[in-house]
Amino acid sequence: MLSNPRWLAAMAGGLMAATLSLWAMRGLPLGFAAFWLTPLPLFAAGLGFGPGAIAGAAGLAALIHVALAGMLPMVVFLTAFAIPAVLIVATGLRGGRIDPGLPLALLGLWPAVVIIGCAFAFSGLPGGLEGAMREAVEQGLRRMGGNATQFPVDQLVQVMAAALGFWAAVSLSVNGAAAQSALARSGWAMAPSPRWSEVRLPAWYPPLTGAGAAAWLVMGGDGDVVALSVLLVLLLPVFLMGIAAVHRRSVGRPARPFMLGVFYTGLVILSVPAAIAVTAFGFYEQWGRRTSPPGGTT
Repeated sequence: MLSNPRWLAAMAGGLMAATLSLWAMRGLPLGFAAFWLTPLPLFAAGLGFGPGAIAGAAGLAALIHVALAGMLPMVVFLTAFAIPAVLIVATGLRGGRIDPGLPLALLGLWPAVVIIGCAFAFSGLPGGLEGAMREAVEQGLRRMGGNATQFPVDQLVQVMAAALGFWAAVSLSVNGAAAQSALARSGWAMAPSPRWSEVRLPAWYPPLTGAGAAAWLVMGGDGDVVALSVLLVLLLPVFLMGIAAVHRRSVGRPARPFMLGVFYTGLVILSVPAAIAVTAFGFYEQWGRRTSPPGGTT
């Protein structure tokens, strides 16, 4: 095993991922940053040495979590980072190249599956998943010395599950891209880096978002936390498609850095309206144009 590069990569990736995750779970300094960097060594092992290496790294890190922290931290690690990272690498590496279409779809599919699973897991509690999140928000406010009546708890509960899914997806996408970029520069990457701005989602993804919207409308609109959260996370890959389309359309323009700066500033300041507009642009670029944008189809 010690003479096999894939096993060595798996062990190194697993040890580093477990260290970052447990560092955060123990509440050590810079734990917040360490938690969101947890997928980086996993992706480094997988994109450099294949799906077997990332699966071995995830398994080793899971065992370390069980041995040092218990079952619940292991479940959090596997659910938030390990399983989706393994799926992304396994579905993205195809015949010596990276096809990012299906991995991009997984950034929405996996959080949706987790939210639905949590809804079933908490169905026996008062209020179900919504009640559990409300209790978590109120407990967090009490620990910080705040009063639940002074904060928009209802609004936080409505979007809390979707927000967690969003940040997990952002962590996976950013760490995956960073690992691939570093490996490509050093010559260790298994496949050349794709042009991220030209990624396209699979053709079956639009009906899935439509089904999510229909379920949200049928199950009670804003009142149903699970349906709303599932819809929001399913729209996340389309939102990322919109951002990629903005980068693609700005290529070659003389004021490109300024344009992108204004775009991201508006995205932060106008958050909700800007996110809706970018998501709509993603739908248009992927499926509304008469001619397909560069990058082909998935």
